[in-house]
Amino acid sequence: MVGAMNTAGIVACFGEVLLRYSPTHDRALRNATGLDVFPGGAEANVAAGLSNIGRATRMISALPANELGAIARRALQREGVDTTSIVESAGRMGICYVTPAGPMRQSSVIYDRANTSFALLDRFDFGEAIKGVQHLHVSGISLAVSAASRTNTLRLAQTAKDSGLTISFDGNFRQSLWKSQSTDPRPHIANLVGLANLFFGNHRDMTLLLDREFSGDEPDLRREAALAGLEAFPNLAAIASTARDVDERDTHRIVARIDTPETAHQTQERVFSNVADRIGTGDAFAAGVIDGWLKDPSNLEAALEQGMTLTALKHFSRGDFSLATRAELSAAMKGKGDVLR
Repeated sequence: MVGAMNTAGIVACFGEVLLRYSPTHDRALRNATGLDVFPGGAEANVAAGLSNIGRATRMISALPANELGAIARRALQREGVDTTSIVESAGRMGICYVTPAGPMRQSSVIYDRANTSFALLDRFDFGEAIKGVQHLHVSGISLAVSAASRTNTLRLAQTAKDSGLTISFDGNFRQSLWKSQSTDPRPHIANLVGLANLFFGNHRDMTLLLDREFSGDEPDLRREAALAGLEAFPNLAAIASTARDVDERDTHRIVARIDTPETAHQTQERVFSNVADRIGTGDAFAAGVIDGWLKDPSNLEAALEQGMTLTALKHFSRGDFSLATRAELSAAMKGKGDVLR
């Protein structure tokens, strides 16, 4: 159930909506006898996560006018996301195939995103799409899908900036997607970071952007990388990130932090066992931080803890979307585990 809507302005998310096919019974893809279908995509996941905790959200995208596009559109509508700015256009549905992690087996993703509706569409009516919008969220994935989507992403971000919107940008570097593009990713990503107020990225993103080697092994080193990014991009108010260690197939250790030029906050390490689904956990983190940052940009520690709690909850639900409501998020942050009667 979607939470009660926030009276603040709409958060718009721009990106490609995908269908994720995952083998049933956690088998390897090559041995699959059945596939579960989960609508998602990084930016769509953020929109759904925000909507479920009470934020008014809008998805800006393109889908094919067929049954697969309808599956994706209806899935977002069920989570309370406004889909009126998802246009129907020529092209196909974006697909990804995910082999889940198993004993002695890493998780792997195969993208099938060539010639999708989102990749081919060369023009959006962005002025209409951002009417009533307070904040725009985009990610580096849209820069890597195609030349057209790269142009659209940068044009939308600039339109949002010129219209007085705040912008969050998740680096979401996907090497397999960038390999298909005959361009250096660094200047395109840097252009978007240069327009953003809130950046989701870690020391690896800073290594790429600044062409310097950074380490994320210790909090001081993570702080060093963040400060370098904040100095290089003075428009940024904050940089948020997570660091994850996987002990076993279903045991994950995660810390999260947020840095500004003046301050830094890092959470205690959280240990998650019996993880149901890792996909979308980073997007749940982004949704929690964005919501907290928009509520009170002066209390970044609260935004960080909210993001960490939302990502924790997402680890234990199947599918790409974070389904936690505002009440569930609040209860988890207070440590309430009793049965509600």
